[in-house]
Amino acid sequence: MNSSGFLLCVFSCVGLIFNDQVCAWSLTSSSRRNAIQKGGAIVVSTIFGAEVANAVDLKDDYMQGTAALANMDADAPVPREAYKKLGSGVIYADLRPGKGDATVTEGSRVNLQWVLRRSNGYFVDSSQVQDSVPFIFTVGDGKAIAGIDEGVRGMKEGSVRRILIPPSLAYVKGLEDGKPGPLPAGFGPRQQMRRVQDVRKDVPGEYVFLEVQVTRLR
Repeated sequence: MNSSGFLLCVFSCVGLIFNDQVCAWSLTSSSRRNAIQKGGAIVVSTIFGAEVANAVDLKDDYMQGTAALANMDADAPVPREAYKKLGSGVIYADLRPGKGDATVTEGSRVNLQWVLRRSNGYFVDSSQVQDSVPFIFTVGDGKAIAGIDEGVRGMKEGSVRRILIPPSLAYVKGLEDGKPGPLPAGFGPRQQMRRVQDVRKDVPGEYVFLEVQVTRLR
């Protein structure tokens, strides 16, 4: 599957951790316009002792442009034990294994397809919306936001990972062209992230949520 197809596929019953919680939602396909204009309810379930709420089916209100998990069991949520929390506060879960023996390390040149969301699950932007142009950087060179530079390490080519990034490791240097990425495009998406960085950075449970696929590693 090419990277465009990867980002157009649908995933169901996946989990999102924020502030020691997992959000699970069931997703089906929709138009990109609906996905951007509409959000969807999310449901909090347990990972480190939080209470479980009732699941909500998002149906057609909340898809398209999201990272695809086409090779995973569409009915299985990501188990809590799949998530790892790094000392920096970055949280991640591997959603699809990659291929080969090479892994992302310091100095690796990486192509990423990506989907960016706010911590409430609302879609912000994706590389698929930006004509599937990958975000390309060398690990450790400062071209990626710190949470991505750290969060992609250990990935293999073809692998998919969900990364939750504290605002302090996200767009702290700004969202203008040329700043560390992957950057959302356009005024609206960038304003959403500016609000996270400037207004909500100290709100408990506030994360920048990125799903990424390594499409090339060298």
